[in-house]
Amino acid sequence: MDKATEQRTAALRIPQDLFIIGQPFTRNELGAMSSRGYLRETLPGHYLDLSHEYTPAVRARIAQHVAGRHYQRGEVFTRATAAWIHGLIGHCTTLNISSARYRRPVPPRHGISFDFTPLPLDGQETLVRGEVRLTDMLRTVCDMACRDPLHLAVEALARVGRMNDPYLNLDMIGARLGQLPASSPVARGLRLVASMDRQAA
Repeated sequence: MDKATEQRTAALRIPQDLFIIGQPFTRNELGAMSSRGYLRETLPGHYLDLSHEYTPAVRARIAQHVAGRHYQRGEVFTRATAAWIHGLIGHCTTLNISSARYRRPVPPRHGISFDFTPLPLDGQETLVRGEVRLTDMLRTVCDMACRDPLHLAVEALARVGRMNDPYLNLDMIGARLGQLPASSPVARGLRLVASMDRQAA
């Protein structure tokens, strides 16, 4: 039985258990190990042995480590980053961080870019995974519908549609967006949710 099917729970140590491009393996070597079922790519350039669980709490720890000093106490992971932590999208190339402070631009690393956009958030729209704060699922998909690249927003909304969760569905997302002040991003979000709703009907 291979590693992909014989997955066991292993205590995760970060950064020791992350395989990072150049430390010491090349991108091609890590890609080969991933294609053979030994590793999974988490965030770009960062791989994890399949013996470890891959839960939202694990993804939150990985995001925190990769962000390093660029994620500070009191800040919140949002949009695509939060969606990836929640498991609503499979891949994320941007670390979206809501920060009340001005942040200087950060150059991309290993294909990961940083976006520091302050969002008005209240305590009921965020939750904590370990030491990491992120937007809850409803706020996350609303923000994505309004502002994220279309393919990521559609992926997250489609995942919500398949969840059959009475507490998180396309109707709830549309209703929440409808409560927001009118703007071009909100109009885009409403159109996208309406389109996904028609496809699901």
